[in-house]
Amino acid sequence: MFLLLPLVGGGCGSDPSEETASLRGDLAFARGDYEEALSEYRLSLLRDDPGAGGLVRAAHAYIELGRVDEARGLYDQAILEDSSYVDQAVSDFVARAKQELANGDRYGAASAMEAATHFRPGVLARGLNLPLARHYRDSGEHLRAQALFLSALGERRGDPDLLFETALAHLEIGDCQRALGFFEEFASLVPRREQETYTHVGRCAFQLAEEIAEGVGEEGAAEEALAYLDLVLELGEPRMLLSRAWFTKAEILVGMGECAAAISAYRMVQDSDAAGSGPLSRTALQRADEIRFGRGEGPC
Repeated sequence: MFLLLPLVGGGCGSDPSEETASLRGDLAFARGDYEEALSEYRLSLLRDDPGAGGLVRAAHAYIELGRVDEARGLYDQAILEDSSYVDQAVSDFVARAKQELANGDRYGAASAMEAATHFRPGVLARGLNLPLARHYRDSGEHLRAQALFLSALGERRGDPDLLFETALAHLEIGDCQRALGFFEEFASLVPRREQETYTHVGRCAFQLAEEIAEGVGEEGAAEEALAYLDLVLELGEPRMLLSRAWFTKAEILVGMGECAAAISAYRMVQDSDAAGSGPLSRTALQRADEIRFGRGEGPC
């Protein structure tokens, strides 16, 4: 709640007209006439420099009117003069965010919370995390969404739908390792819905397999990549990636000297190729023949 700031005392050098403008603004603010209050506070700012307190008066009136950018600018000026106003700035913008959310305006709530974090980075407000996470997700700002989904999950850890959304948020920023953990937790809470995760889990597993396959020379990398590929193939999802999964598996097996298994994997490429006999299928069959007839490179 906004507390009226103490008026400047009427000593030597005080400007009665400035003091009157502030008083009129305070009275208008108290009765909820924020437009009039703002007009008086701005008059006060123009006539003389009322200090940080006068800037905060006007900033608060702007916030009550939903004019977040103007309020933020005035708070910036006030805090340069007196850093103790940081707490009030954060409180004001968080309160405005909650009001905007109550009005059904997620964009307005996000703008107000961005102003709050401008003054105190990392500030969070219970009850705002999830709607703001969804706002940023729907706006394509997945990194912001991911952090807020995690905060919301801290409030409602046992919510399977929130777990699913959090997993998707991690998938969108490419953090497949953590996404798989959240999908697994979701499936353990609601086993009957596990199939909903298959496409996403398969996509993540394939991504991780390809990343690991780039460093197959490292100890244990080949086996780890194969485990992720086998997960993709076991799930059968996403179908568009199955032929690539078989091909990548065959390539890793060749490197391991598992020639017969590599030939089998190469042959599976065509069976799972949605295009029927696309370039990848032809390459796979060619490599299988090279191994069979001793023309392959490497261990096979």
